[in-house]
Amino acid sequence: MDEYAECEVLGTSPAELNVELVWGLPGGLGQSWEPVGSAAGIPGMLPPPHEVEELYATAAAEPPLSEDPTHASLFANLYDLSVRNGQVLVVAGRSDGRLRSIAYGHFWSWLEQDYDWAHELRSALGDAAQTIEWSFALNLLARDPNLRSSGLGRATLQTWLAGISGYSCWLQTSDIDSPARRLYESLGFFTLGHGPQAPNGQPGLVMFRPAA
Repeated sequence: MDEYAECEVLGTSPAELNVELVWGLPGGLGQSWEPVGSAAGIPGMLPPPHEVEELYATAAAEPPLSEDPTHASLFANLYDLSVRNGQVLVVAGRSDGRLRSIAYGHFWSWLEQDYDWAHELRSALGDAAQTIEWSFALNLLARDPNLRSSGLGRATLQTWLAGISGYSCWLQTSDIDSPARRLYESLGFFTLGHGPQAPNGQPGLVMFRPAA
């Protein structure tokens, strides 16, 4: 099925599959954040955690990831915590009142990352850990699997990268040959080392992209 056929099935056109960049507040939104669903059609709104969970679960359930849905719940909870506790940069693709893609992350300083996962990451990276200091961390990239040929995943990531222009960035992904990994490599990411356990039970692959 080609791009236009996929979009026709979903009731959208390629032109409607636009992505929107939204910054969270510098100090986070705290407990006052009341997420608004994509069906409301209000621009400039951060996606609600339950939509992030649904999108990630659908995308990661397919091979080669074939992840258990519990991982989607974890990612959604981390997203919710990030929005409430600190500034995030989110790029969301929506159509037909639904979240179709998301990329989100935040500025990374080791001094601010005082929790077990970050300590494990720093230990695993060793001397390379300093490379990601004062960079941006890309915490999540997900795209509706029904839009596999639409270019939406690439557009979402490119918009996010444009939002952090002038800064380097990094991410952790599963150390397997996957469409996501090939996308990262095509946009200038390279392997920096390995980090904490990924959803597949193996050490995650840490990838880095120098400042453009």
